[in-house]
Amino acid sequence: MTLIVSLNFYFWNMKKESKEQKHLNTPQVYQTKQLVEILRKSPFESMENLIKYISTNRDNKISERTFHRIKATLRDDYGIIIKHSRSNEGFYLDEEKSMNIESFLSHMEILATAEQLSANLNENNNTLSFVKFENKAAIETIPNFKIVLEAIQKNVPISFIHNSFYHGKEQQYTLKPYFLKQYQNRWYAIGETEKGYRTFGIDRIGNIIIGTKKFKPKTEEAKDKFSSVIGLNYVDHKLESIKLSFHISQKPYLESLPLHSSQEEINLNNEKTFDIELLIHPNFEFRQHVLKYGSLVKVMEPKWLVEEIREELRKGLEGYL
Repeated sequence: MTLIVSLNFYFWNMKKESKEQKHLNTPQVYQTKQLVEILRKSPFESMENLIKYISTNRDNKISERTFHRIKATLRDDYGIIIKHSRSNEGFYLDEEKSMNIESFLSHMEILATAEQLSANLNENNNTLSFVKFENKAAIETIPNFKIVLEAIQKNVPISFIHNSFYHGKEQQYTLKPYFLKQYQNRWYAIGETEKGYRTFGIDRIGNIIIGTKKFKPKTEEAKDKFSSVIGLNYVDHKLESIKLSFHISQKPYLESLPLHSSQEEINLNNEKTFDIELLIHPNFEFRQHVLKYGSLVKVMEPKWLVEEIREELRKGLEGYL
């Protein structure tokens, strides 16, 4: 189980130092999360319907006053804006003016999990024996995490020594950090060096020094560049249309956890395979994703990628001959 820190909301709350955020209890966590999920799927619902959907049972039925309080909490504490449309006679999410809604929903999942664990621990101190957490890398990086996060918040650079797993040596870097990202249970600082955009695992950096000279952040530009890759390695190549054909058994997994946000199903009439198209910068991590599926996937396009994956599989097979 990985408990992911929702950084967007950390930044949001850092800006409101004069106002203490209220702690949400378990029903409030579910209510705020449910309201956002409902409006994403079905905008312009009436208040009556929303109250009906949010109220889990008669004993937990919320009032109009509680509904407006939930709306205010979403706005003030999480930057999620819900407005009423007179023409459509219902409420809707103002996604343009709201913080990242996906991050909010992930944040709520974490709170719900934490509340559940806390409640179970109060009832039974053996609860943790039934819960398996991921490795301790995320915990060990907390000191570095806090330092890097502080630099991001202040828009100042950091200097550090980086221990490269790939090159097997240490090297000094100066980075303008733009945002933090978790990938495969490790935290990474993404920013810009004098040679361009770079990604550094914060569990592999040491001797961190925070600079004093402020820089103009390019966070949105950086996020946009990295949004078109799978994983962490940004490649400055043109976007490619990638077509993959999976064994039909993989369909529910790929639908519930897509390879990338651009994933679209194609060849809908084919009942034997699940075919998808991605629009990405194909990098090393994407190739690793394809290879790990083995015989369960076939690259259809582009031709150069077909040849590249075929060659990698041939090399792998040679090791067994």
